[in-house]
Amino acid sequence: MAFIVYNLTILLFSPAILLFIFWRVFITRKSFHSWRDQLGFVRLPDLPSERPRVWIHAVSVGESVASAGVVAELRRIMPEVVVLVSTTTHTGQEMARKCIAGADAFFYYPFDLLPSVQLSVGRTQPSLFASTDTEIWPNLRHVLRRHGIPNAIINGTVSDKTLRGARLAPWIYQWTLSNIDLFCMQSAEDAERIVALGADPSRVVVTGNCKADEAESPLSDDAQVKIRESLKLPLDARVFVAGSTNPGEDRPVLQAFVEARKVYPDLRLIVAPRQIERKKEIRDLAVSLGLSCGFRSQPESVTGKEDLIILDTFGELARVYAIADITFVGGTLIRKGGHSILQPISQAKPVVFGPYTFKQRDIANQAKRAGVGFEVSDAQGLAREIIRLIGDQQLLMDISKRCAELIAANAGASRRTAEALADLLRRAQSEV
Repeated sequence: MAFIVYNLTILLFSPAILLFIFWRVFITRKSFHSWRDQLGFVRLPDLPSERPRVWIHAVSVGESVASAGVVAELRRIMPEVVVLVSTTTHTGQEMARKCIAGADAFFYYPFDLLPSVQLSVGRTQPSLFASTDTEIWPNLRHVLRRHGIPNAIINGTVSDKTLRGARLAPWIYQWTLSNIDLFCMQSAEDAERIVALGADPSRVVVTGNCKADEAESPLSDDAQVKIRESLKLPLDARVFVAGSTNPGEDRPVLQAFVEARKVYPDLRLIVAPRQIERKKEIRDLAVSLGLSCGFRSQPESVTGKEDLIILDTFGELARVYAIADITFVGGTLIRKGGHSILQPISQAKPVVFGPYTFKQRDIANQAKRAGVGFEVSDAQGLAREIIRLIGDQQLLMDISKRCAELIAANAGASRRTAEALADLLRRAQSEV
């Protein structure tokens, strides 16, 4: 019944859905490279048909990084498998191709329209499907179950937003979750939440946060010097790095920097916007506050005298955190849910974030308990934390040690997840 209601609802809204797809392909061009795959017309390279295929869906850029460790561990445990990786966005696809070395093919995830899903499954012919986070997509799960293909959620988390949304249509979650064979959740709280939404408790395991395994080791002093030199930053200058900022966060970050500059005149700021195309908007805002600015992508604009450098390049942020004295992670001062708090922690740096960390809830709570993460609500609070932390060198040294302990405590999630997937696949093969 739920299947019929869900697809009748899609049919009812099909004109709007088609207009939305047209808008994404031809107006915003966000789906220009992906629409064929998203409609189900997946094109894969020639792959051995006799070997089992594992389809991993990485929802976002961050989940692409998290998936890399799982794929590597899965290939170690079951070297015979063919690994297919899908993403939703173009940036996610770029990151997946860059960091998931063990994958045999990459493509885009289908729209959850029944014809698209059936085409995509038919063309990929997976032996096992696993998606990161808590992406449920009812039609895909239904089609997989109907074809006897085991499927899982990995690196799973259930946000407050998801819980609220589930109350509006609990039947969708109950039906969809009944079609999922395995739930690898990040924490005990996430496990309790997915059960509350309708998952079978016997199918739920806690494997940890896979992103911890992919966090880079702290860079050496020499590597840090090279990054500073490439940015023309004086070796003794204090540095504040604000990573993955979103619209609505750049002004409070810049205002906090201006306030902190009154106490520490040598302080420099590096801003890495989540949306690189906003770089000129950020520059104009900085100039309006009396700050000089350079772009990482334009070496001639970086002379060493700038107050602010905008990191408008792809894939550098995780390493740039290493030269910071203090960091801020975006998506947290607005209701976005937060980006990777683990990246600065892996570089042994204190991390400040706003109150909206529902996508990073478990690791944010761990960071606060460990004394390496600090929550603020506005520019004034951010400025106070910058001034307080930079002014206490002994505290910064203590935080560095605590960061290493926190990363170590979260290690092994990728291995545990891969083992659970391998066991699910073997059980399915034995039943054939």
